Amino acid sequence: MTLPTVLFQITAIGKNPRALDTSARSVLYWLRRTPRLGFRAEIWAVVEPEGYATAPELYERLAADGVRIVVVPASYATPLGTSGKARALEYAVERRVALRRSGPRTWVYHQDEETVVGQDTLLGIADFVAADARPVGAGIILYPVDWTGSASHIQELTRSYDDLRVLDSMTLPGNPTAGFHGSHILVRSNVEDAVGWDTVGYSPAEDLTFEIRVRARFGSAFGVLKGFAYEKGAFSLRDQLRQRRRWMHGVLFALRRAPELSVRRRIALGYSALSWYAALPSVLVLAASVTLRYGPILLGTSVFTGFIWVSMATGYLEGYRLHAEYVRRRISYSRLVGGALLGALVDVLAPWFALVTRPSRGDFIPKDRPLEDSRPS
Repeated sequence: MTLPTVLFQITAIGKNPRALDTSARSVLYWLRRTPRLGFRAEIWAVVEPEGYATAPELYERLAADGVRIVVVPASYATPLGTSGKARALEYAVERRVALRRSGPRTWVYHQDEETVVGQDTLLGIADFVAADARPVGAGIILYPVDWTGSASHIQELTRSYDDLRVLDSMTLPGNPTAGFHGSHILVRSNVEDAVGWDTVGYSPAEDLTFEIRVRARFGSAFGVLKGFAYEKGAFSLRDQLRQRRRWMHGVLFALRRAPELSVRRRIALGYSALSWYAALPSVLVLAASVTLRYGPILLGTSVFTGFIWVSMATGYLEGYRLHAEYVRRRISYSRLVGGALLGALVDVLAPWFALVTRPSRGDFIPKDRPLEDSRPS
């Protein structure tokens, strides 16, 4: 029997060429060192013309080493006129179909430009493909790449811990809570081709829209992908804020423009957004009660906030334990606490920032480490 094919697809603007190069070469490296995976592999880098123009020599070297470089034509338009990353993803679908890289024996492993794989990632993919029990798999992402211990990097620790909740919810009927990510996911190509990425206008969180569509059409199609993927957090609090703004706009976009969204899931997404917005008023009430020394407020709200604070602290501590094996630069607990407070404050402000500003197609987050920064990760 012919082996199944796994297409490792890195989709990005392409303006972080060194990060993309590292991601593609991590796949090349571990494919050579992991025999008998049970699948054939291809690597695609899907980038925009302006991204390719930033480092054509780098992309040419990748092509020479076996990576298919797919440049999305500036003139390309989808039937619904989507833009941003969804447009590039839809173009990649069309290219795959045209090249006969489609069908139940072909899988697409989606990577962002900074998604580095390890041997555990490939073994997890091999396991999932061999089982062929579910058409979509998602796993846990760690953020040790270029780790500096900054506040924006410390905040990412909670995302890895929260992936445990996301995966549990995602595999339940209806996905009762919010949460999905567009990298470190493995999709059977015929499912991706059937659902597509095309939406009306700019979709700030195309991954959430995709998950909603898959669930509406295929039901409980999601499984757990073993093995980690390895990414990096934003290098600055400003970039962290912009990233979270896009997430909130993605949730609002789904609530407004996703007709496939069930009433139950719409309520869950709405509650998730409302909870995020409620974080800032909660902090202000806490600050006011401490400043004014008005104890009854704290006494009345402590029943609820106690659970929240314990959950937050657990997220940072357990997230740090998940990362401890992969980061060379350890940080003190005092720095962890300080960075967590600062990073959390940015996350608290983000949904309100989203109310007064809008992300754009070119609002990408820098992921190429500054060349002058030679500190070890």
